Amino acid sequence: MSNQRLKSLIQTFAYDEKEKPSTSNSTISHPRISKPKPKPKPKPTTNSTTGSSNIKLPNLNPSLSSNLHIIFVGFNPGIQSSIQQHHYAHHSNLFWKLFNQSQLLQKICDTHQIPTSSDDKYLHTLLQKGSSHLDDWGLIKYGIGFTDLVLRCTKRAEELSMVEKLENVPRLLQEFKSSKVENVVIVGKGIWEMIVKYIAQEIKVKLKLNKVNFIWGKVEVGNDEIYNSAIEWLNEKLERRTIVWVFPSTSGLVGSMSYANKLQLWNNLVDHIS
Repeated sequence: MSNQRLKSLIQTFAYDEKEKPSTSNSTISHPRISKPKPKPKPKPTTNSTTGSSNIKLPNLNPSLSSNLHIIFVGFNPGIQSSIQQHHYAHHSNLFWKLFNQSQLLQKICDTHQIPTSSDDKYLHTLLQKGSSHLDDWGLIKYGIGFTDLVLRCTKRAEELSMVEKLENVPRLLQEFKSSKVENVVIVGKGIWEMIVKYIAQEIKVKLKLNKVNFIWGKVEVGNDEIYNSAIEWLNEKLERRTIVWVFPSTSGLVGSMSYANKLQLWNNLVDHIS
C-alpha cells in the first residue's frame, strides 16, 4: 500500500474536534417538564343547619296533647335536641335546672290533684330526683307539653330566615288552640317578637316590642293601645283565654339575665298556677 493511500485511510477514522461536546459554562437546554398539580380533593358539603358534613338532622316534633296545663315554646331545636329527639337536651341549657328548682311539676300536681303517691313510680321519681330532657314526652301525662316556633334543627336560631319564622306562627297558634292550654311559656323574647310581628301584619298595624309595651313574665295589656289590640286579637284566636308568659332563653349561648332573675320569673309562674 502506498504511503499516500495509507494516509488517506487514517484520515477517514480521525477524531473530528468539531464533534467534541462543549465544555464551556453554558447550560445544556433541556425541555421543561411540568409536574402535574394534584387535583384538590372535593370539600365535603357542609349542612349549614347542623355544621356536619352531608348530614341533615331530623326535625323535633312537638310533644302535646288535647288538654294541657302548660306548654313551653322554644325557638327551634338545636343539634343535641335533634340528635337525641328531646327538648332542651344540651348539657349547658338551663331549662331543666329552672324547671326543677321552681318545683313547677309539684305545683301542677297539687293544683290539679294529681296523685303523687308511690303508686305512680315514674312521677314519684320525677318529684324526688327531678326531671331531665329525657322526660319531656313522659310529662305529657301530667299536662306539660313542649313545642317550638320552628321545628327544623339549626345550631343557632339566627340561621332561620324571617320568612320561615313567620310562616310557622299559624301552626304554633293552632297548637295552642287544639291543646286548650292554660299557660303558654315562651322561652325567648325573639319568639314573642315573631308572634307579635305576625299579628301586626294580620291586623295591618305597625308594631314592635319596646320598653313601653314589653315586660318579662306575664303578657298583659298596658299603655300601648296598638300592642293591646294585638293581645286582644290573640285571645280571640285561642280556644279559651290562655295566659302567655315570656321568659328569657335558657340556652347556654344567651346570658343577658342572671340565673337568679330567671328563676324569679319561673317562681312567679308557679305562684300563679292555681
